[in-house]
Amino acid sequence: MNQNNQSIQNQRSLPVEENPCTVVLGVTGSIAAYKSVDLVSRLRRSGVDVQVVMTDNAARLVAPLTFLTISRNPVVDSLWNMPRWEPGHIALAEKSQLLVIAPATANIIGKLAGGIADDALSTFALAHRGPLLIAPAMNPRMWSNPTVQENCRVLRRRGARFLGPDSGSVACAGGEVTGGGRMSEPESITRAVLASLYMMEHSSGKSGGKRHVLVTAGPTYEPLDPVRFLGNRSSGRMGYALAECAVAAGHDVTLISGPAGLPPPLGARVVRVNTAREMEEAVIRQFVVSDALFMAAAVADFRPAESADRKIKKEKGCEEERVSLNLTPTVDILRSLSEIKKTSQRVVGFAAETDNLEKHALAKLRDKKLDWLAVNDVSRQDIGFDSEENEVTLFSSTGDKETIAKASKLAVASRIVAKTLKD
Repeated sequence: MNQNNQSIQNQRSLPVEENPCTVVLGVTGSIAAYKSVDLVSRLRRSGVDVQVVMTDNAARLVAPLTFLTISRNPVVDSLWNMPRWEPGHIALAEKSQLLVIAPATANIIGKLAGGIADDALSTFALAHRGPLLIAPAMNPRMWSNPTVQENCRVLRRRGARFLGPDSGSVACAGGEVTGGGRMSEPESITRAVLASLYMMEHSSGKSGGKRHVLVTAGPTYEPLDPVRFLGNRSSGRMGYALAECAVAAGHDVTLISGPAGLPPPLGARVVRVNTAREMEEAVIRQFVVSDALFMAAAVADFRPAESADRKIKKEKGCEEERVSLNLTPTVDILRSLSEIKKTSQRVVGFAAETDNLEKHALAKLRDKKLDWLAVNDVSRQDIGFDSEENEVTLFSSTGDKETIAKASKLAVASRIVAKTLKD
């Protein structure tokens, strides 16, 4: 057995101060431009160098000085006031890794689709050669217009990725209306941007092509009565990060999530479940049409043998009385999948252990016929449940062993996705 024990040293945040990643944020004339200030702030706190390019209409809504203050970089809002002698759109295109347009109006989407360059942003976009992320924001009627939708299809075929839009209240001249067209929230866009940068960092030029990827996340809740349940401390963050990175890598992603108070990953289909039985049914239904599964959910091992129809009350005067629960095992989903798994499918399991990590990992890897198993030590307070960071060791069925050092869960997820789906 080939034991390749390699430790990957991940940085705590994405870039280092001496060589930060550069993201160009295009801001257009939607009222949602105010959200872009928060987006710049979040990206800056993540260590990203943000360069803002604004349209003239955007500058009428949010002053360029606001973005200069938050980004700490000069703001480009015209082709005619470049701070240096070289053509600004070319110089910026040469140093940027990613172009994000948020908010993106119907106007800029049409310009991008038609190759029009008549202002600073559209001119830069034609010179940009890296990935393009677009976060639309417009009136629901405009978003549903056939011409707008056709322009979006054109851009998708060229490789652009759309972040949203969401459904909700949208500010219009006649008051607020509800429907599709609301710009996605800055928190979700930030995570999509970081996931894209991480996956670009790990790209080796080799790709197994677009896959149907299934990810599970979060805890399950097993009801005792209409009020109480048996659950666990899983936050779902690791599974959501895996879904975000798989989307960023260009895969078709379905996320099956137990109860988790997290925003859905942009670009992933989300199936909501509560119990282990619901998780089992959803996973089996989706697994048969999937190429890969990341089983990151913390599915309950036991559930109450019976669930009461009404709230179980504590009788007055019986404070010393003990109550016993009759528990029954839940189905081991990964073990059951081993009976229907095709040789072409990849299955990555996750195990939260408190002791003898390698011994337990190798046993689970063999027992459940997994291709990979990621193990973390939840006895550690800095990487356990509810933590923003993680550290895992990957074991493969071929004998490889690789430690992914402590980093944000998004950074760790990007390493796992890149490693397990690389060819």
